[in-house]
Amino acid sequence: MDKEQLKNIFLEEANEIIEKLDIEILNFEESPTDKSILNELFRGVHTLKGSANSFGFTRLGKFVHKFEDVLDYYRSSDDEITRETIDLFLESVDMVKAVMGYETNGTEGEPENYQKCLDEIIAILEGKGSKSQPPPAPSVQPEPQKDLASEFGNTPAPPPPAPPPPPLSSESIYEITLKTDRDIYFRGYDHATFFRLLSEYGSIVESVWDLTQVPPLEHFNPQDCVISSVIIRLDSQAPFDTIKEVFEFLEDNEYEIKPQEQKVEATEAEPAKTPKPAEAPVSAAVETPKAEAPVAEAEVKPEVKAEVKPEVKTEAVRQSAAAAPKTEISHNTDAKSFVKIDTSKLDELFDSIGELVIAQNFLAENRLIRDLEDEGLRRAIETLSKITRLIQSRVMSLRMVPIKDTFEKMRRVVRDASKKVNKEIHLVVIGEDTEIDKTMVDQLSDPLIHLIRNSIDHGVEATVEDRRKAGKEDNGIVTLCAHHKGGNIAIEVSDDGRGINRDAVLKKAIERGLAKEDDDLTDAQVFSFILQAGFSTADKISDISGRGVGLDVVHSSIEAMHGKIEIESTPGKGSSFRILLPLTLAIIDGMLVRSGREIFIIPTLSIIESLRPSKEIVHTAQGKGEFVNLRSELLPVVRLNHKLHLNDETPPIHESTLVCAENEKGRFAILVDELVGRQQVVIKPLGNALATLKEVSGGAVMGNGEIALIINVEGLYND
Repeated sequence: MDKEQLKNIFLEEANEIIEKLDIEILNFEESPTDKSILNELFRGVHTLKGSANSFGFTRLGKFVHKFEDVLDYYRSSDDEITRETIDLFLESVDMVKAVMGYETNGTEGEPENYQKCLDEIIAILEGKGSKSQPPPAPSVQPEPQKDLASEFGNTPAPPPPAPPPPPLSSESIYEITLKTDRDIYFRGYDHATFFRLLSEYGSIVESVWDLTQVPPLEHFNPQDCVISSVIIRLDSQAPFDTIKEVFEFLEDNEYEIKPQEQKVEATEAEPAKTPKPAEAPVSAAVETPKAEAPVAEAEVKPEVKAEVKPEVKTEAVRQSAAAAPKTEISHNTDAKSFVKIDTSKLDELFDSIGELVIAQNFLAENRLIRDLEDEGLRRAIETLSKITRLIQSRVMSLRMVPIKDTFEKMRRVVRDASKKVNKEIHLVVIGEDTEIDKTMVDQLSDPLIHLIRNSIDHGVEATVEDRRKAGKEDNGIVTLCAHHKGGNIAIEVSDDGRGINRDAVLKKAIERGLAKEDDDLTDAQVFSFILQAGFSTADKISDISGRGVGLDVVHSSIEAMHGKIEIESTPGKGSSFRILLPLTLAIIDGMLVRSGREIFIIPTLSIIESLRPSKEIVHTAQGKGEFVNLRSELLPVVRLNHKLHLNDETPPIHESTLVCAENEKGRFAILVDELVGRQQVVIKPLGNALATLKEVSGGAVMGNGEIALIINVEGLYND
């Protein structure tokens, strides 16, 4: 694997880490006493630091190093974390995203406010360090450094008498062997870091260092790790997986962990041969004359080898090694395994399944095969149909992911927007486990952000006094809900604010020529005007939203996903924006209709009902076209053959079939010759020649091999 591939893997994993940081910080704000959340934050930032340094992203490495330091301080202290500190954490995450963009794009310089944010973090560290740091200092840094110096034998003064080894309790002994690569420092790690992390889970009983590869001082390169191996024995109650997490940043060949359990007590109960020789070279180097130094050194090498190899082969360790695999196997049998796959490969698989569905439909609808009247052949085709549908369903499920991650991102949007407009907003999330097509999840973020900002800025009342007068709680409530509705996904963004001013919207629409004074419009038709580009009834447009400012982006984004938006509002109660989407972008459920000799597909998402009208309910208004009076509602009639210029035939409406559909302009009736049936079809994009046709949104290959165009209900009727 070359460095470019490794870099791509790093970028993917780094983006996942950064996305989680926002969520973890907001979780910590809600539960400020939960140190486990801070630990998760620290691990994520620590991983990011090491990976950034290994790829030479110095600006990112420098920033996350300080960010890591401040997180490390708070997770090891009892200091209260204020709202201002949480703001700084979130600002730091934003800066990490910005710096990440600079690094990946090769942009020179630093993002705006980079140094300011870094200085604020440093100020916190310096301020905390200057107050009262004597207690944590000995446990965090000086103690391990003294121990490490003793291990290296570089102490100029005689070392203090070594304390007796701690008595071994019922805790497990882990023998950890580190054989790190030479570039370990360049990747942002060092042995002292692992010692400190291990100390959080127990007591380090012993460490044995192999320094045989350390070159003379004149050839020594401080950027290379020349420590051949380090053997650490840890007395800890922590489970194996917890200890293993400490080394999750290393390659598998760089460390080995062997649980030794309690039988190591037998080894420790014997005369302490292992620790004493390790200490002997240190004291000999200090106290004995120079002539005896070579003798002392001669004694060291056999002892080191005796510690590393013979002990591994003792009966106690053999038994624990035999037991260890059993423990791991029983643990892993219940664990789920995951494989990361490029989504483009899933798309290719999905396209292939689409072709399989088309081929299967061709067999099922082929008249020559039907005329054979062979019972065995018929059963085989039915079995093939069932298997094809099963494969199609399972492949579709591969692309389905919970909408939870997208909803979690909205918590940050709510926090930032409410802070900017100085309102207390509570976000309620419902149905976050609802699954939706992965490609749609990626496209939903922007529309949801616009809708939530509008709800906060213009939906919820401006002041607490206004809410109290309306008999509401001080905190505004924004609800984000996802659920299945028929064969579709419904996502709702609602608020408990003042609602949309219908009269103001209608007045603005008339001023802009979108409606006329004598138009009899429903509430839904009036509210749909706010989805027009630049449409706003606000006296003052804020910097985060404005009814219509951004909502046209919502409308176009949802339309591109073959969905639609429904708006409901009650004065004084609040507003609701409902987004209706198909389960997947690749397959739609459609009604097959015939007009002339052509077959067309109308998405069932837009269909209300179909009927053959009686002559009594058909009306013609001079200059305005044809209408049907359906349950006291006049629906304009759109003749599909005329709209698509198929032919000039004008059959009587009462002798034809009407499909009642709905778009943002309201309800209308599509006149067709015949309803052929209902079918799921695989959407195929149109070529450049047909891409400009607003009446169609795509095509599909039917079972007989013919092409059917998919009707775009929004573009079919917009008068």
